[in-house]
Amino acid sequence: MNQLLFFLLKCFSLQLFLSVTAITAIAQDNLNLNAQIGEVDSSGLFSTPDYYTWCSSVIKGEDGKYHMFYSRWPHGKRTADGDSMNYIFDGFRGWLKYSEIAYAVSDKLTGPYHYVKTILKGDGDPAKWDRYTMHNPQIRKFGNDYYLYYISNAFNANYQFKDSSTRRDWHHWLKYNCTQSIGVIRAKSIKDLIAGNFEKPERPIMTIDNVHTFEVATNPTVTQGPDGKYYMMFKSRKPNVGNMTFWMAKADRPDQPFQFVGEVFTSADMACEDPCMWYDKKRKRFYAAVKYYSNSKKIIPQFGALALITSKDGLNWQPASHPLISLRELHMKGGKKIELAHLERPFTVIDSKGQVMALFAAASIEEPTKGDIEHVQPENNTFNVCFPIKPIKKH
Repeated sequence: MNQLLFFLLKCFSLQLFLSVTAITAIAQDNLNLNAQIGEVDSSGLFSTPDYYTWCSSVIKGEDGKYHMFYSRWPHGKRTADGDSMNYIFDGFRGWLKYSEIAYAVSDKLTGPYHYVKTILKGDGDPAKWDRYTMHNPQIRKFGNDYYLYYISNAFNANYQFKDSSTRRDWHHWLKYNCTQSIGVIRAKSIKDLIAGNFEKPERPIMTIDNVHTFEVATNPTVTQGPDGKYYMMFKSRKPNVGNMTFWMAKADRPDQPFQFVGEVFTSADMACEDPCMWYDKKRKRFYAAVKYYSNSKKIIPQFGALALITSKDGLNWQPASHPLISLRELHMKGGKKIELAHLERPFTVIDSKGQVMALFAAASIEEPTKGDIEHVQPENNTFNVCFPIKPIKKH
C-alpha cells in the first residue's frame, strides 16, 4: 500500500512538474519577428499619387475585406491660408497642419490596397481642439464597436518658448506642434465608420498635464489586457529631458477616461517612438513594436530601425529577448534589397490569440524632408509597406 501511494505521489509530482514547465515555456519571451518576416511583394507597397503616404493601420471587417486607415497630405508648397508663415508647412513638413486620415481597402491582408475616400480632415474651426491635422491613426475593435484613435492639433498664439534666441520659424512651428492631443471616434461597424456615422468627442481623451507630460501627446496605441482593462501607450516629453518618453495610461473603457500610471524608457539611449502595442495570450505578456530613436545601439544596432519591447504587466517595460524586428531595409521578392531613409510607424495585425499575422510600416527611400520631391516616383517618395509574417514551423 505504501509503495502504491509512493508511486502515485511520484506520478503526480512528475505531472505537476511537466505542467509548470509547459506553462513557463508558454509564458517565455521568445517572440522573434525578425526571423518570421517574409519577403515583400510589390503588391504590399501602397502610395497615393500627389500625396505623402504614411501611418497605416489595418483591420479585417465584417465583410471579410481588409480596411486600411492611413495618413496622407498633399505634395508641394502651401498657400498663405491665413498664416503669413505658412511656408513652414511646405512639402513633407505639411503633416503638422494638412494631414488627413484616408481609407483604402483590399481583398487580401497583404494587398494590394486601393484608396476609397478621406475619413477625417481638419476644418480649421478655431473652437475645436482638432482644428487642423488628423494623423497617427490606429484602428481597433473592442467588443462590438470599432475605435479609431488619432492625433490632431490647433494653434496656440500665446505659446511661449523658453529660449528667446530660437529661430522665428521654429517658434512658430511650436505654436502648432505643442497643441497635439489624442482623440478617438467610435463606430458600430466599419461601414458606419466609412460613411461618417460615428461618435466623435468634443474633447481629446489624452493631452499633456504639464505636471508629468509636456509639449505633446502623440503616437497613441491601445490594447485590452488580460484584466479586461484598456492600456494606452503614447509619446510625450518630460521636463528638462531632450528625448521623447513613452507614457502608460489605463482605463475601464476604450474611449475615456485614461489615467496616467507611469513612464517608459526615459533615458536618451533607450528612446523610442511610434509604438504599436498588443497582448500575446500565448506568451502571456504585452509587446510593442517601436521605432528606435537612439544612436546608442543599446536595444538594436541601427537608429530608426524597428524594435520589439515587452512587459508582463503592461506597466514595466524592457527590450524583448529578440529586440530587432527589421533594419531600415526591404527584401523584395526576387532578391532585390532596398535601403531605406525611413522605416517607422509600425502596426501589427494580430489574430484572436495575439499572434502577429502581418506588420505594416511607413517608409521612404529618399529623405522626404530635403527639398520638394513631389515629382519623384512614388516608390522613391513615401509609402506604406506590408511585411508578411511567416508562421512558426512546428517540429
